[in-house]
Amino acid sequence: MARDWTKMAHEVVEAVGGTDNIAGLTHCITRLRFTLRDESIVDDKKVGQIEGVIQVMHAAGQYQIVIGQKVGDAYDAIGAEFPQIMLGGEVDADEAGAAQGKILDRLVGVVTGIFMPFLGGFSAAGMLKAVAVMCSSFGWLDTESSTYVILNAMGDGLFQFLPIALAYTAGVKFKVNQWITVAIAMFLCHPDMVALSTTFEGAQNFFGIPVIMPDSGYLQSVIPIVLTAALQSLIEPFFDRIFPDAVKGILAPMLTLSFTAILTLLVVGPVSNTVAGWIANGILTIMNAAPLVGGFLYAGLWPVLIIFGMHWAFIPVVMSNFGTLGYDFLLPISVGTNYAVGACCLAILLKSKNKGIKETATECMGSAWLGGITEPAIYGLLLKYKRPFIVMCVGCAFAGAIAAVNHVTQSVLLTTSMITLPAVYAACGIWEIVAVVVAVVFAFVGTYLWGYSDEMVEEA
Repeated sequence: MARDWTKMAHEVVEAVGGTDNIAGLTHCITRLRFTLRDESIVDDKKVGQIEGVIQVMHAAGQYQIVIGQKVGDAYDAIGAEFPQIMLGGEVDADEAGAAQGKILDRLVGVVTGIFMPFLGGFSAAGMLKAVAVMCSSFGWLDTESSTYVILNAMGDGLFQFLPIALAYTAGVKFKVNQWITVAIAMFLCHPDMVALSTTFEGAQNFFGIPVIMPDSGYLQSVIPIVLTAALQSLIEPFFDRIFPDAVKGILAPMLTLSFTAILTLLVVGPVSNTVAGWIANGILTIMNAAPLVGGFLYAGLWPVLIIFGMHWAFIPVVMSNFGTLGYDFLLPISVGTNYAVGACCLAILLKSKNKGIKETATECMGSAWLGGITEPAIYGLLLKYKRPFIVMCVGCAFAGAIAAVNHVTQSVLLTTSMITLPAVYAACGIWEIVAVVVAVVFAFVGTYLWGYSDEMVEEA
C-alpha cells in the first residue's frame, strides 16, 4: 500500500517542534536534513516511531531523519504542505543555535548545501564517462571515432565546466546573486582565460599586476569558485548599501561582478589552487608512505563517517583531486563499503528464520547492491545488532588497504553497485575488483558465522 506522504509530512513537522522551530530544510540521498532553532525540545523517540522513519541522527549541526530512497517524496510533501519553511531548499545553518561556533559542523553544512543539489547529475555524467572508458578499454569503440568523442563529451561536459555548476549552488548557499557568481565562473572558464595559462610565457598581467594562472586555467577546479561565492557575500552587501535605489540595480551588480572577479583572479584563485595542490599532494604523500595503514584506517572509518554524515567533508577534496591531479585516490579506497553492506544483509537474510528480518534484509541488500544506498541497511540492521557493523567495517578496511597498496585511482565519479561493477573495473582496474571481492567475502562470512543470530532480535 502506498504511503501517505502528506500525513507523514504533518507528523514529522509537528514532532520536530512545528514550523516555528524549523530554520531550514534540505535533503540528501536518504535523509531529511533539518536545521532547528532548538533541538532540545524534540522527542527523538516520537520522531522515530513515525511510519517511514528509519533512524534519527544529530550530526553536522543538523537534525537528520533517515527515510531511505523515498526521501524525495517526503521532502516534496513537506514542501507542498509547509512552503514557508523551505527557504529555497537550503538550510540556513547560521540561524540554528546548535550550529554556532562548531566549525566542522558548519563546514559539512556548507559542503552538503553546495554539492548535494547537482550530485545526481554529476554521478550520471560520471557513469557516461565510465561507459566511454569501457567502450575504449574493451575495444568496442575507436577513440578517434566521432561516436566515442560524442559519448565522452556527454560525460565530460559537466566535469570540464564544474566551476559553473558549483557557482550556482554556492551562490544560493551564501545568499548572493547566484547569476553573478555564475558569470564569474564563466569568466574563469572562458577559452581566452584558459589560453592565458599557456601564452605570454608566464608574464600575464592585469594593468601591470601579475596574474598567476594554473596550467589548464580554472576548468575542473572546485575550491576557487566556492571561495569566490564566500567573497561575493562580503562585497555584494557593501555595494547594495552605498548606492541609492535609483542606480543600485545598474551599478551594484556591475561593481560586485568586477571587484569579485578581479580579486578572484589576482588573489583567491592562485592561493586556493596552491592550497588545493598542497592538500592533494600531502594526502598522496601519506598514502604512498604508509599505504597499508592509511588505506586500512581510512576505509575502516568510512562507514562511521557515513553514520554522522561527515563523509561529505571529503567531497571537495575528491573533486579537487580530479581537477588538480587528473584523478582521485580516495574514492577507490572506500569502494568496498556498498558491497560489504550488501554482503552483510545477504548473510542475515540466509541465516535468519525471522520473516520480518528476512524482508528487511532483502530490501536493504537491494538498496546497497542495486541502488548504491547504504543508510537503510546501516541504520535498519547493522547498527541495530552491532556485530554486523563491526564486521562490515573490518571488511571495508581490508579492501581499502588492498586498493591503497596497489595505488588504485579513478578519473570519474562512479556510483558503486553490482550494476556498475563493469564500469568500476574499466575505470579502476583489476585490483579494485579484488578489493571488492575481499570486502564481500569477509563481510558475508564474518556476519554469517559471528555477526548475527536471531537471538539478537529479541535482545534488541
